[in-house]
Amino acid sequence: MNSRSSLVSGSVFALAACALWGAIFLVPTLLPEFSPLQITFGRFVLYGVVALCIFLPQAARLLPKLRKADVRHLIWLALTGNIIYFALVATSVQWIGMAITSLIVGLVPVMVPLLGRKTSGAVPLKSLLAPMALILAGIVLINAHALSGEAASNQQPGRYLLGVVMAVLAVICWSRYALDNTRYLAQSRFNGTQWSTLWGLAVGLISALLWALLWLVSPGDAAPAIPAQRWQMFWLLNLAVAIFSSWLGNWMWNAASQRLPITLVGQLLVFETLFALAYHFIHVRRLPQLTELAPMLLILTGIAWSLQRFTRASKAGARA
Repeated sequence: MNSRSSLVSGSVFALAACALWGAIFLVPTLLPEFSPLQITFGRFVLYGVVALCIFLPQAARLLPKLRKADVRHLIWLALTGNIIYFALVATSVQWIGMAITSLIVGLVPVMVPLLGRKTSGAVPLKSLLAPMALILAGIVLINAHALSGEAASNQQPGRYLLGVVMAVLAVICWSRYALDNTRYLAQSRFNGTQWSTLWGLAVGLISALLWALLWLVSPGDAAPAIPAQRWQMFWLLNLAVAIFSSWLGNWMWNAASQRLPITLVGQLLVFETLFALAYHFIHVRRLPQLTELAPMLLILTGIAWSLQRFTRASKAGARA
């Protein structure tokens, strides 16, 4: 896992996963009339359908290997890494705004190394403090202008505090998922492709059940009618996200997790934010301003510094 080839291939897989995941932030922008829960459940239900299509030809081979412990972990990871995480983020965005939420959730790359500092093979935390400081500074600066504007306009302190709590819980939730998934894959009988497929089945089934429950408890005449054309766009966009961001992105992330130390995988998560920003600038058809470009350079510098620390530690471990 510590060889140079594993470091390179794992980093490529992680960057590809972040590029696919960054695209999901465009979907709420393109579907403003749909609620975050509708978009979340729609995406994951279709992810389950895609996973089912991939699962059926190999069901006879996979089912005998599946144990109760695997099912429990699949349910746990589906909830923490997808459904609960996105529900917390959606609630936080509605209560305190997207800028503040993204600032807090952007701390995941810092939280993962902190939670995984006692993992075997992890680089000592003190070696990562300086690179993480640069990453944190970049994340803060990216959101600083919007953060001050949205915080000043907030009129409900109690609701604001609860929104902050939701965002913090989302950070803990996804960080916990990243560590648990990596650790379980290390001793699992399934490869990254198989695990992503089984995971998709679990996410899809749970999302379908929750969406049905939401439909039952929500009064039908409370929401404005959405034209059929927009529902068609809803399903097409979510199908694309289900195939590329969910299934393929998760497969690439699993491949990266099997090749890289946990703490390095956590550091590379910041590229999801950078790709999301790049897609945003393409969508609004403008280049980033200097106040936006400087934080990106800070983050890239922090990532390059972290990679250098991991490379040096890997060489030292190989000589030992």
